[in-house]
Amino acid sequence: MPRISARAKEGVRKRLLETAATHFAERGLDGANVDAISLAAGFAKGTLYNYFESKERLFAAVIEEACFRAVARYDAAEAGDSVRERLRALAAADVAVLREEEGFMKVLVREAMSFRPETFPLILEHLTPFVTKVSEILEEGIAAKQIRSDRPIPELAVLFVGILSLMFVQHWGTGGVWPPLEQIPDVAVTTFLDGAARSAPSVGEV
Repeated sequence: MPRISARAKEGVRKRLLETAATHFAERGLDGANVDAISLAAGFAKGTLYNYFESKERLFAAVIEEACFRAVARYDAAEAGDSVRERLRALAAADVAVLREEEGFMKVLVREAMSFRPETFPLILEHLTPFVTKVSEILEEGIAAKQIRSDRPIPELAVLFVGILSLMFVQHWGTGGVWPPLEQIPDVAVTTFLDGAARSAPSVGEV
Protein backbone atom coordinates (compact mmCIF):
# COMPACT_ATOMS: atom_id res chain seq x y z
CA MET A 1 0.00 0.00 0.00
CA PRO A 2 1.63 3.31 -1.05
CA ARG A 3 2.44 5.75 1.72
CA ILE A 4 0.73 9.11 1.65
CA SER A 5 3.10 12.03 1.06
CA ALA A 6 3.59 14.85 3.54
CA ARG A 7 1.97 17.22 1.06
CA ALA A 8 -1.06 14.97 0.72
CA LYS A 9 -1.32 14.66 4.51
CA GLU A 10 -1.32 18.42 4.83
CA GLY A 11 -4.07 18.62 2.23
CA VAL A 12 -6.21 16.13 4.16
CA ARG A 13 -5.58 18.00 7.40
CA LYS A 14 -6.56 21.31 5.82
CA ARG A 15 -9.75 19.80 4.40
CA LEU A 16 -10.66 18.38 7.81
CA LEU A 17 -10.10 21.75 9.47
CA GLU A 18 -12.24 23.57 6.91
CA THR A 19 -15.05 21.05 7.23
CA ALA A 20 -14.81 21.05 11.02
CA ALA A 21 -15.15 24.84 11.16
CA THR A 22 -18.46 24.62 9.30
CA HIS A 23 -19.63 21.65 11.38
CA PHE A 24 -18.82 23.33 14.69
CA ALA A 25 -20.59 26.48 13.51
CA GLU A 26 -23.75 24.49 12.83
CA ARG A 27 -23.75 22.16 15.84
CA GLY A 28 -21.48 23.69 18.46
CA LEU A 29 -18.74 21.77 20.22
CA ASP A 30 -21.01 19.46 22.21
CA GLY A 31 -23.19 18.58 19.24
CA ALA A 32 -20.34 17.98 16.80
CA ASN A 33 -19.64 14.43 15.61
CA VAL A 34 -16.17 13.30 14.58
CA ASP A 35 -17.34 10.68 12.07
CA ALA A 36 -19.75 13.15 10.49
CA ILE A 37 -16.87 15.61 9.99
CA SER A 38 -14.71 12.92 8.34
CA LEU A 39 -17.53 11.88 6.01
CA ALA A 40 -18.45 15.48 5.14
CA ALA A 41 -14.80 16.11 4.26
CA GLY A 42 -14.92 13.17 1.84
CA PHE A 43 -12.99 10.65 3.93
CA ALA A 44 -13.80 7.42 5.73
CA LYS A 45 -15.00 7.29 9.32
CA GLY A 46 -12.11 7.44 11.74
CA THR A 47 -9.82 9.33 9.34
CA LEU A 48 -9.90 12.33 11.63
CA TYR A 49 -8.21 10.38 14.42
CA ASN A 50 -5.12 10.00 12.24
CA TYR A 51 -4.65 13.77 12.61
CA PHE A 52 -6.36 14.79 15.87
CA GLU A 53 -6.63 12.76 19.05
CA SER A 54 -10.07 14.08 20.04
CA LYS A 55 -12.92 16.35 19.05
CA GLU A 56 -11.65 18.94 21.51
CA ARG A 57 -8.17 18.88 19.97
CA LEU A 58 -9.73 19.33 16.54
CA PHE A 59 -11.70 22.32 17.83
CA ALA A 60 -8.49 23.80 19.24
CA ALA A 61 -6.70 23.25 15.92
CA VAL A 62 -9.43 25.15 14.06
CA ILE A 63 -8.93 28.02 16.52
CA GLU A 64 -5.18 27.98 15.93
CA GLU A 65 -5.63 27.97 12.16
CA ALA A 66 -7.89 31.04 12.39
CA CYS A 67 -5.26 32.79 14.53
CA PHE A 68 -2.53 32.03 12.01
CA ARG A 69 -4.71 33.45 9.24
CA ALA A 70 -5.36 36.66 11.17
CA VAL A 71 -1.65 37.10 11.90
CA ALA A 72 -0.77 36.42 8.25
CA ARG A 73 -3.25 39.10 7.14
CA TYR A 74 -1.72 41.53 9.60
CA ASP A 75 1.84 40.73 8.48
CA ALA A 76 0.85 41.35 4.85
CA ALA A 77 -0.77 44.71 5.62
CA GLU A 78 0.79 48.14 6.04
CA ALA A 79 0.13 48.56 9.75
CA GLY A 80 1.88 51.84 10.52
CA ASP A 81 4.48 52.56 13.18
CA SER A 82 2.58 53.44 16.35
CA VAL A 83 1.16 50.91 18.80
CA ARG A 84 -2.32 52.28 18.13
CA GLU A 85 -2.00 51.80 14.37
CA ARG A 86 -0.54 48.32 14.71
CA LEU A 87 -3.11 47.08 17.22
CA ARG A 88 -5.86 48.45 15.03
CA ALA A 89 -4.44 46.65 11.99
CA LEU A 90 -4.24 43.39 13.94
CA ALA A 91 -7.82 43.79 15.18
CA ALA A 92 -8.94 44.53 11.61
CA ALA A 93 -7.24 41.32 10.45
CA ASP A 94 -9.11 39.41 13.13
CA VAL A 95 -12.41 40.93 12.04
CA ALA A 96 -11.64 39.92 8.44
CA VAL A 97 -11.22 36.29 9.53
CA LEU A 98 -14.40 36.54 11.59
CA ARG A 99 -16.32 37.66 8.50
CA GLU A 100 -15.20 34.47 6.74
CA GLU A 101 -16.12 32.11 9.60
CA GLU A 102 -18.55 34.04 11.78
CA GLY A 103 -20.52 30.96 12.78
CA PHE A 104 -17.44 29.23 14.12
CA MET A 105 -16.24 32.38 15.86
CA LYS A 106 -19.55 32.58 17.73
CA VAL A 107 -19.00 29.04 18.99
CA LEU A 108 -15.41 29.86 19.95
CA VAL A 109 -16.35 32.95 21.95
CA ARG A 110 -19.22 31.11 23.62
CA GLU A 111 -16.93 28.24 24.63
CA ALA A 112 -14.21 30.60 25.87
CA MET A 113 -16.63 32.56 28.02
CA SER A 114 -18.10 29.41 29.54
CA PHE A 115 -14.57 28.65 30.87
CA ARG A 116 -15.17 24.90 31.12
CA PRO A 117 -12.12 23.17 32.63
CA GLU A 118 -12.00 20.61 29.81
CA THR A 119 -11.86 23.19 27.04
CA PHE A 120 -10.72 26.57 28.38
CA PRO A 121 -6.99 25.64 28.71
CA LEU A 122 -7.02 24.26 25.16
CA ILE A 123 -8.63 27.43 23.81
CA LEU A 124 -6.13 29.66 25.60
CA GLU A 125 -3.21 27.52 24.38
CA HIS A 126 -4.31 27.64 20.75
CA LEU A 127 -4.93 31.38 20.76
CA THR A 128 -1.16 31.68 21.19
CA PRO A 129 -0.32 32.84 17.62
CA PHE A 130 -2.63 35.85 17.98
CA VAL A 131 -1.76 36.62 21.61
CA THR A 132 1.96 36.39 20.78
CA LYS A 133 1.56 38.96 18.01
CA VAL A 134 -0.26 41.30 20.42
CA SER A 135 2.59 40.83 22.90
CA GLU A 136 5.19 41.69 20.25
CA ILE A 137 3.38 44.93 19.44
CA LEU A 138 3.14 45.82 23.14
CA GLU A 139 6.81 45.05 23.75
CA GLU A 140 7.80 47.47 21.01
CA GLY A 141 5.35 49.98 22.44
CA ILE A 142 7.02 49.77 25.84
CA ALA A 143 10.42 50.26 24.22
CA ALA A 144 9.04 53.35 22.46
CA LYS A 145 7.47 54.56 25.74
CA GLN A 146 3.97 54.39 24.24
CA ILE A 147 2.77 51.66 26.61
CA ARG A 148 2.94 51.41 30.40
CA SER A 149 5.67 49.12 31.69
CA ASP A 150 4.34 48.44 35.20
CA ARG A 151 2.10 45.54 34.12
CA PRO A 152 3.25 42.19 32.67
CA ILE A 153 2.94 42.08 28.90
CA PRO A 154 1.06 38.72 28.93
CA GLU A 155 -1.64 40.31 31.12
CA LEU A 156 -1.98 43.30 28.81
CA ALA A 157 -2.12 41.04 25.75
CA VAL A 158 -4.89 38.90 27.21
CA LEU A 159 -6.75 42.06 28.24
CA PHE A 160 -6.69 43.33 24.65
CA VAL A 161 -7.93 39.99 23.30
CA GLY A 162 -10.66 40.01 25.94
CA ILE A 163 -11.85 43.48 24.93
CA LEU A 164 -11.93 42.41 21.30
CA SER A 165 -13.98 39.34 22.21
CA LEU A 166 -16.43 41.43 24.23
CA MET A 167 -16.88 43.74 21.27
CA PHE A 168 -17.85 40.71 19.18
CA VAL A 169 -20.37 39.65 21.83
CA GLN A 170 -21.84 43.15 21.92
CA HIS A 171 -22.07 43.16 18.12
CA TRP A 172 -23.91 39.84 18.02
CA GLY A 173 -26.07 40.66 21.03
CA THR A 174 -27.40 43.85 19.46
CA GLY A 175 -27.94 42.29 16.06
CA GLY A 176 -25.06 44.32 14.66
CA VAL A 177 -26.44 47.68 15.81
CA TRP A 178 -23.43 48.56 17.97
CA PRO A 179 -20.68 48.20 17.26
CA PRO A 180 -20.87 47.26 13.58
CA LEU A 181 -17.99 44.99 12.58
CA GLU A 182 -16.12 47.72 10.73
CA GLN A 183 -16.01 49.85 13.90
CA ILE A 184 -14.77 47.12 16.23
CA PRO A 185 -11.02 47.65 15.62
CA ASP A 186 -11.25 51.36 16.53
CA VAL A 187 -13.53 50.77 19.51
CA ALA A 188 -11.40 47.94 20.91
CA VAL A 189 -8.11 49.80 20.54
CA THR A 190 -9.48 53.06 21.94
CA THR A 191 -10.99 51.23 24.91
CA PHE A 192 -7.74 49.37 25.55
CA LEU A 193 -5.37 52.32 25.21
CA ASP A 194 -7.51 55.21 26.47
CA GLY A 195 -10.26 53.68 28.59
CA ALA A 196 -13.02 56.02 29.75
CA ALA A 197 -10.79 58.61 31.38
CA ARG A 198 -10.84 62.21 30.19
CA SER A 199 -7.71 63.55 28.62
CA ALA A 200 -5.71 66.10 30.62
CA PRO A 201 -7.56 69.45 30.69
CA SER A 202 -6.23 72.17 28.43
CA VAL A 203 -5.09 75.54 29.74
CA GLY A 204 -8.04 77.48 31.12
CA GLU A 205 -10.38 74.43 31.21
CA VAL A 206 -12.06 73.69 34.55
